[in-house]
Amino acid sequence: MRRSRQYRRSGPTLVSPYGPSSALPRWRRLVGWLCLFSAIGFIGAAAYLVVTAPPVSVASPVEVTSDASSAVPTLLPKTVIAAEQTSAPIDAGASVEQPTISAAQIRDLLATPPDPAVGDEGLHYEPFTLITERARSKMTSYIAQRGDTIDGIANRYGLNKESIAWCNDHRLAQVLRPGDVVHIPPADGACHRVIRTQSKDIRAIAEQYGIDDPYAIIDSAANELPDIAPETLLPSGTRLFIPGGEGEIITWNAPVQQDDAGNVVAFDPRSPFSCGARSGGGTRWVNPLPNGTYVRGYYAGHSGIDIAAPTGTPIYAANGGPILYAGWNNWGYGTTVVIGHGPWSTLYGHMSSRAVGCGQVVGAGQIIGYVGSTGNSSGPHLHFEIRFRNQPQDPASTSGIGW
Repeated sequence: MRRSRQYRRSGPTLVSPYGPSSALPRWRRLVGWLCLFSAIGFIGAAAYLVVTAPPVSVASPVEVTSDASSAVPTLLPKTVIAAEQTSAPIDAGASVEQPTISAAQIRDLLATPPDPAVGDEGLHYEPFTLITERARSKMTSYIAQRGDTIDGIANRYGLNKESIAWCNDHRLAQVLRPGDVVHIPPADGACHRVIRTQSKDIRAIAEQYGIDDPYAIIDSAANELPDIAPETLLPSGTRLFIPGGEGEIITWNAPVQQDDAGNVVAFDPRSPFSCGARSGGGTRWVNPLPNGTYVRGYYAGHSGIDIAAPTGTPIYAANGGPILYAGWNNWGYGTTVVIGHGPWSTLYGHMSSRAVGCGQVVGAGQIIGYVGSTGNSSGPHLHFEIRFRNQPQDPASTSGIGW
């Protein structure tokens, strides 16, 4: 007995977990009961869902037609789509037939790569309407602005500048001022104003402008003519557009540079054939083509005179002075020479070749070139101009010229 007491330990008394529940604290017993009741509730709810669930039928694949061959097949249950339901009752036990697709078709669809054009980029939309360019069929008008030229306006409308000039007052071909109303034809061609006293029918008018078919004028939408014959005489004052017609030859005014006194010291300064600013000269007037034939005079729209002669006939300086321009000109003159004579200047156009160049000073009567038909020309002749402070003068009325 003494030995057993020797090994007895002192300390708190241990409670066995397998002892009576009354030995557990009350809060632990309450938590245990709550967990038990919750588990029973979950089990009951699951059993109810399993028992009351409707039977599930095997889904049938949907047949894919050739028009939708790029789509992925979708499996749909055997249910009736609301949009397809009718007022007739549906037998719940009846089998609803669904479209099918074969296994080979499914393999082909899965083996076909998607079309990249059907991606996000393929669904891009432009936020504006594209309108194709429509050809104009009517005459229209343009109000000239500061800095406008006939050449620039023609380029804007895709026309030749001659077509613009032939459909407007001749003055506009030489001087275009801001505010001028410029008539724009629907296409290249000429315009004509009927004068009844000339007794020209439509056929004669067409021939005047080099058109073989008078119905080109009758059928033009710009003219709005009724169904008439080519022999019809139109009322005086009627304005016609001649599609493809060609009017009289036009000689254009090139830009010049003037000094403070108004004297022309440079002709077409931006051209590579301009000789730069030079002044001086002026002695006496002589005939530039004494053996030529006077064929066309000076009037509004034609700032000089035309003198016909065989190609290669010598052309003489009408007065003495420095060469202001020598070479090709894009304003219709072709190969051109311009000479300064103080406040005066002279122009010689359509040459076949020239005999002078920049840096030279010539005397009156000196050979400067030869007759030709370059530029806007219908045959060999000299287009000759005289200008006083860049204002065109009538050469035929100038003493010493000879006409």
